[in-house]
Amino acid sequence: MWPALGLLGVLALWGALGLVPACAAFAARRGDAPLFVLPLGLLAGVAGGALAPALGAKDALGFGASLLAALAAGAVVSIGTSVASDRRSGSSDPDAETARV
Repeated sequence: MWPALGLLGVLALWGALGLVPACAAFAARRGDAPLFVLPLGLLAGVAGGALAPALGAKDALGFGASLLAALAAGAVVSIGTSVASDRRSGSSDPDAETARV
């Protein structure tokens, strides 16, 4: 039972680290970031965190690398979805729409 709880804890940690850049995107865009960034950031964090042990890094250095990989994967997804959302809407400045009104 304890190994399963440990695995769930590590998965939760990777997911939380994947959500950090998504929350930063929401703060930087004052809540105007697309909402689907949150589950994608969570999944990217878990996938990025699992990448380091899958590549063979299974010691303490590998754990640290997995944490950095989870954070980086969340950042890539958050930035990518924000850029794609801006291109789709045609505006890169969230104040542009309020300035037109």
